[in-house]
Amino acid sequence: MTHTIDTGAVYELAAIPLRLARQRHPAITKLERWHDLWLTEHYPFPTDRARDTFLAQRSALWTAFTYPVTDEDRFHDLARLTSFLFAFDDLFLQSSPDSSTDVEQVLNDTLHVMQGGAPATAHGRALADVWQAMAQRMPARQRHRLTEAARGFARGCLREVSSRAQGSVLDLASYTSVRLEQSLAAWVYFILTEYAAGVDLTDPVLARLRSLHWACAEHLLFSNDLFSFRAEHFAGDHVNAVCVLLTAGATLQQAIDKLVNLVALKEQQIADMLTTLRSSRLGADCAVAAYLHNLEYVISGNLEQARFAPRYHGTADFIDRPIARGTVTLHSDRTDHQLLPTTRQ
Repeated sequence: MTHTIDTGAVYELAAIPLRLARQRHPAITKLERWHDLWLTEHYPFPTDRARDTFLAQRSALWTAFTYPVTDEDRFHDLARLTSFLFAFDDLFLQSSPDSSTDVEQVLNDTLHVMQGGAPATAHGRALADVWQAMAQRMPARQRHRLTEAARGFARGCLREVSSRAQGSVLDLASYTSVRLEQSLAAWVYFILTEYAAGVDLTDPVLARLRSLHWACAEHLLFSNDLFSFRAEHFAGDHVNAVCVLLTAGATLQQAIDKLVNLVALKEQQIADMLTTLRSSRLGADCAVAAYLHNLEYVISGNLEQARFAPRYHGTADFIDRPIARGTVTLHSDRTDHQLLPTTRQ
């Protein structure tokens, strides 16, 4: 890492054209209460303060925007599993070379539980409570594909621990490829999107959706990196596209502009791909149509949540007014945002 951004750094955020359908789950008030109660009773937070800090992040809202049309039972499964992954991400980011064995133990136990084994860790016991319900609703083939996707994600996470320790420096193209192929959870969530839609896509269908999935994974990565940069940078985590660009010599404003342009490009690309697919014989298939309907919300909802996430911005102030075009100030503990007035034509 060869760059430094001081607290109080400012950039101008350009408008991001929103081309995809957006929605919020209508039962989120009730479902968030169920989700938070489960976290309180089952997840092994190290301290009460850690639990309260995590609950303040309102992580069920990610599921509310990414899976707004799934039924309540599946929503509860997806919300709890997502929070499990978010909490694991905290464990992963706080790890050091000395504690990487703890991360590996949790990952191995996660895979063991997903394969039907008895949990050996507190994290595994929490996952088992979620997985028991999910597995009953999920076809055997889908369970297998999800387990294999989780295994690939686990391998990528462990490789990332090593690269962090070595201080590896990548250009943007290499960084994007490594993240998409190794440690981004997108491939897990594409299968969970099938689960949300109540479908189990065949291998030939999945092969035809590969280019769409790749564009979606890029959108997820760039959206997250754009808005998570503040929290990660000031926590000492520089595995982020903004940091990659800064290390390559870009200014903060140039790096932000690049990421905004990439998100906008992928948003348009995905919208065009969805239009083409929906007018094709493949898109006329009921299972594919249901999947694409849900997938569109995953991509738009992830961007929407990134714009307000207390996890990224250190405050819940943006939940009802997500960050948009305007001036953004990065503090070590929070994001400030001043919305630019709309210009009348």
